[in-house]
Amino acid sequence: MHTMNLDDLRYFLALTRYGRLTLAAERLGVEHTTIRRRVVALEKRLGARLFDKTAGGWTPTAAGQRLLPYAQRIEAESEAARTAVTGREHSPRGTVRIVATDGFGSKIIAPGLARLRAEHPSIEVELVTSSQLLSYAVGEFDIAVTINRPTRPGYQVTRLCDYDLRLYGSRSYLAGRPPLRTPADLARHDLVWFVESLLDLPELRSAEEIAAQANIVFRTTNLFAQLEGAAGGVGLGLVPCFLAHHDPRMLPVLHEEVRARRTFWMIVPSRLLTTERVSVVCEHLRETARRDRARLIPPAAADGP
Repeated sequence: MHTMNLDDLRYFLALTRYGRLTLAAERLGVEHTTIRRRVVALEKRLGARLFDKTAGGWTPTAAGQRLLPYAQRIEAESEAARTAVTGREHSPRGTVRIVATDGFGSKIIAPGLARLRAEHPSIEVELVTSSQLLSYAVGEFDIAVTINRPTRPGYQVTRLCDYDLRLYGSRSYLAGRPPLRTPADLARHDLVWFVESLLDLPELRSAEEIAAQANIVFRTTNLFAQLEGAAGGVGLGLVPCFLAHHDPRMLPVLHEEVRARRTFWMIVPSRLLTTERVSVVCEHLRETARRDRARLIPPAAADGP
């Protein structure tokens, strides 16, 4: 058996973690042909096939699975050696791609990244926000934060935090409309709502009743469009509290009578669970959710006029 080129293990680990040549190459900043060439070279030196090509991507064979813990230890020792030589404190390095909903990604995750940057300056975060459901394709993300809990195998799913949706209206809108004391009063009001095909709020059992009582004047698939429509005086909006509660343009309406509590789930592909930078960012997101609990579920507030 030929002497193994330890640098080839870096490419082996990347393909193990991301499952696709193009994604592994993107993360390492090389061409996908380089990944394949280096893995083939490693296979020849070891005399064993390390990956099987499947519909879901490149999957480690039994030999690849046996090699994996050794490759991970070599990677960790390499980083420890670099730290010892440079005298710099160890800090995980590399890129972590987070996929999150538009609102949570923009208003909770993004502002909190300054703390992560201060503690771990060698981690680069790619934040991809979307209003669409995730496909959970191989390598689509390192960490996902979503309200839809997947049931398929291959992912670690943990509860990140809960959040409330409540009714809000602009000061100008509420000043010129009939008072709101009970949900029945919504019949005399306009509502900014969801496109029905995307309305999935089992936690708010009265959602259909509320929508039926009020006059829906604007529907949208975009959470920020809904917020801005309500803030602009188009009508009342049922929106996440972390978007509207501290917005000076908005006032709470019927907060004790009309509210829904939903859950954000944090999802990590199982193959990335031992990747240090991913673990660090997961803990950062948990801490961010703890710090922002008062924004996610604010205390009861006096309703608007």
